[in-house]
Amino acid sequence: MKLLDQISKYIKPDAVTEDFFRNETQTRIFAKGELLSHQNTHNRNVYYMENGLARTYYFEKGKDITTNFYSEGKSFGSIDTIFNNVPSIYNIETLEESTVTFCDYKKLEELCSVSLTSANFSRFLLGNLMAQMSKRISSLQHMTAKEKYAQLLEENPNIILRAPLGMIASYLGISQETLSRIRSEI
Repeated sequence: MKLLDQISKYIKPDAVTEDFFRNETQTRIFAKGELLSHQNTHNRNVYYMENGLARTYYFEKGKDITTNFYSEGKSFGSIDTIFNNVPSIYNIETLEESTVTFCDYKKLEELCSVSLTSANFSRFLLGNLMAQMSKRISSLQHMTAKEKYAQLLEENPNIILRAPLGMIASYLGISQETLSRIRSEI
């Protein structure tokens, strides 16, 4: 199981943790364009991308705005629902056929209450997610369009080849025309 292999890079899973990931998670292949989570719903699943690509997006003034991409090895979910128990404003959509492992967050919380190893790993993951969100907010507020594109190339070069340019432009907070101009300059 790829997820357990990934976790083993950071912690030595105890027997309870290994049992949980073998018995309480599901792995499924989703078709390109399939929605894993719909806006205005309470989806408390957490996902791990084994293979493929997905994005989170919302609608604003008739346009869909991409907020994040998730490729191999990334964890994701409807954070607003998971932590605030409100209907999500986001959709999560596969951009390629994707193999995804997932489980209900409530079950993951239960695991953390009986396994110190899992609780520590959960804190580690949440810390990384917070750091990523902080970096994303900072880039949107303080970087030029060219700097944001360069950062995306550095951190996720495969996204440029795998996601439509319109989605990449909305993720960067720029128009598709601006993205085309930047790409021609680099």
